[in-house]
Amino acid sequence: MALAAAFINTSYGTLSYAFSVLVTDQAAGGDFGRGTIALGFSLALLVAGLSSIAVGTLSDLVGSRVVLAGGAALGAGGLVLLGMAQETWHVLVVMPVVLGPAMAATFYEPVYVLMNRWFEAHERPRAYGVLTLLSGVSITIFTPLTQFLVSEMGWRPGVAVLGGILLVVGLIVPLLVHEPRVPKQAGAVGLSAGGFLRETMDGLKQTNRQFWAFSLAFFAGTLAFTGYAFHMIAQLETRGFEPGPVAWAIGITGIISLPARLVLPALANRVSSSVMLAICLGLLGVAAVVASMADEWWQVWVYVGLFGVVFGAVYPLRTLVVSERFAGDYFGRVLSFSALLVAFARAGGPAVIGVIGTDRAGYQFSFQLAALVLAVSAVVCWWSMRGPRPAPQVAVEVAR
Repeated sequence: MALAAAFINTSYGTLSYAFSVLVTDQAAGGDFGRGTIALGFSLALLVAGLSSIAVGTLSDLVGSRVVLAGGAALGAGGLVLLGMAQETWHVLVVMPVVLGPAMAATFYEPVYVLMNRWFEAHERPRAYGVLTLLSGVSITIFTPLTQFLVSEMGWRPGVAVLGGILLVVGLIVPLLVHEPRVPKQAGAVGLSAGGFLRETMDGLKQTNRQFWAFSLAFFAGTLAFTGYAFHMIAQLETRGFEPGPVAWAIGITGIISLPARLVLPALANRVSSSVMLAICLGLLGVAAVVASMADEWWQVWVYVGLFGVVFGAVYPLRTLVVSERFAGDYFGRVLSFSALLVAFARAGGPAVIGVIGTDRAGYQFSFQLAALVLAVSAVVCWWSMRGPRPAPQVAVEVAR
């Protein structure tokens, strides 16, 4: 578990959180423009979503360890190429074409597939909570580390160092972790193009209306809360708050989220995971309303508390809901379809809020609209997955 968390911390730190520094004027944003880096990152997220389907199929057929190692090598190479970029088009090619698939292969979904082979159904809630807790320090480690590298070395050598860190951790961890036997169809497929497509479509056939209602509702909720979270500092600035103190206050949400990352998924053996997910989405909606009307610092702290308590548990709870009903040999493929929608939502949320308006009135309307979307999303996520859980499947092999 600790090794898996080390991998997740490294992949998210180097391929996601580092870009909050790289987008600045002192780094790649100064050479290519903040807009270019932001666009490249959004395109990378979109490609990661599309790639997640192939990643899910590969995780089912050849195992997660191969996928994780390959993704780390690809991501390390992409970071080195980014550090060598001289033209804008170089950035806009390297980030989506190389870093996008690397994100899909190194973020949570392949690790979740691995964990579903490690743990039996009744053990997964606690296991997901522990993994999410241990993986919650990525932003705390890699944001200041990236800032240090950029300040001391320049952003180009700094990016290369990040690539080296990703490569080392990304190759060592898959060598050390144990993966139970991969389903037998892996050898039969032989990874031919036709066989690979058939296996992917077989995964699609395992889904149902219940799954798609849930996934589309979660897509809408993710679109809403990632959108307003991205614009939070700018929104509060339009309401008269200084951006510096607000940034520090919002940064505390990462610390506040740590207990909930462990406790909420672990409670899924006692309380329905779909109910807990609905509550979390509803509270994120309340947080959006509070932020949209904040004129005093106590209201900002209420937002920080509400958002921080629940946002870190949202994604593991989504995975638990899916695993309770679709665990098995096709889990990676089924989860990948949900991951595709999540990636589109994460890429589109900030843009939707930005289009509605970035002045005080525009932000107030869009934040309250996001709250409404989250409320509807919460109800549909609960309703679509209500009812008794299927009988738990016996794991092929359990390993920790």
